[in-house]
Amino acid sequence: MSNVQSAAKPTLAYVSLALGALGLIAGFLVPLFAWVLGVAGLITGFLAFRQPGLAKLGQIGMVVGFVAILVGVYHFTSLVA
Repeated sequence: MSNVQSAAKPTLAYVSLALGALGLIAGFLVPLFAWVLGVAGLITGFLAFRQPGLAKLGQIGMVVGFVAILVGVYHFTSLVA
């Protein structure tokens, strides 16, 4: 395994957490951004979850991404209602 591949692996987990956190913040402003960032957090969290050393961070990233989607849905429904 090259240094580039081993250095890029932890990045997925941290990107997943960052996308989920941005999705949570965006959920209160623009629900569409929360959905997009939440789905991106779910996907990158799943990709990080497949790596043995990053499984826990990947799980956390997926949960934060899912919560961002829920916040976006809640905010969207409260705006429509």
